[in-house]
Amino acid sequence: MPRFLTKSRFKLGLECPTKLYYTKKETVYADSGLTDPLLAALAEGGFQVGELAKSYFPGGHDIKTLDYGESLEQTAALFRGDEVDRRQ
Repeated sequence: MPRFLTKSRFKLGLECPTKLYYTKKETVYADSGLTDPLLAALAEGGFQVGELAKSYFPGGHDIKTLDYGESLEQTAALFRGDEVDRRQ
């Protein structure tokens, strides 16, 4: 499976190239941050931002999958649809 350079991974690589190398290799290297309460709270904050965005754009579409390729495909299909809000 390809590992894409997302904004988060890019920032991680700027901080420490070694961290970038070891990310998303849970089957080989355990990630102690998975049980970190601070990181869990930060993730919850990310969900709150998502819910706030939904309140600003009611009637939008929520992509639920965590698979990167599948989410891109679903988003592209929605953009090709007739109900796309093209406001800038």
